[in-house]
Amino acid sequence: MGLDDGYFNGIVNRCKANGDKVIYLYTYNRGDGPGITSFYINDQFGGAIDNNKMNIMKNRMKQCRKKDLWIVCWLFPDDNTSKINFNNTEGLKNYIGIVIDNFDEYISEYVVALEADEYLSAGQVNELASYIKNKTKDKAVGSHQKPYKYNYSQQPNIDKHYHQYGFGKSNSFIDSETKKVIGAVGKPVIAAEYNKSSDSAGAKSRGSTAIGSGASGTGNGRN
Repeated sequence: MGLDDGYFNGIVNRCKANGDKVIYLYTYNRGDGPGITSFYINDQFGGAIDNNKMNIMKNRMKQCRKKDLWIVCWLFPDDNTSKINFNNTEGLKNYIGIVIDNFDEYISEYVVALEADEYLSAGQVNELASYIKNKTKDKAVGSHQKPYKYNYSQQPNIDKHYHQYGFGKSNSFIDSETKKVIGAVGKPVIAAEYNKSSDSAGAKSRGSTAIGSGASGTGNGRN
């Protein structure tokens, strides 16, 4: 794992201090964030499993649950396109199957991918969501796209839309955008990205505005 327990514990404690109820976690990441997250030997996607890394990830998820943080699992970050063959849908399913078999008891719901429309088709997202739902039976599956986009969440196997508003937007924009997207997708909308700092006053104000406009949850803090 690319980051030690001290760093991870600091993130968990920051979430708790902020009053958060949910934590977002990747199960594979080599390009988006401060360190590598992987349960593979040499971090090679689709390779042999490193049991030590797998146990570290399980223990960290257990810690989150003990802290009463619900885990939303983001399966694919957007900055891994050079490390993963996204044309190999069966290979993507194999990875997802490993995640579900090992971590599902700790995870409350799944998001197929961060900014999925950068590297996956709507059909692929729908197919992967179907696979997740068939393996987990009772977990919601979300979709996330580039700023202002939401058409992938109109696919039948997607249960929730995780919306990206862009940063530095006004509260009035958050209000109107939230209402527009809810009307368009006809499903729960999570205000997932609207601020870079989840514990700032601006972040909390925008998050509270999204909730007041009908969002079902927030990803960057709220009052």
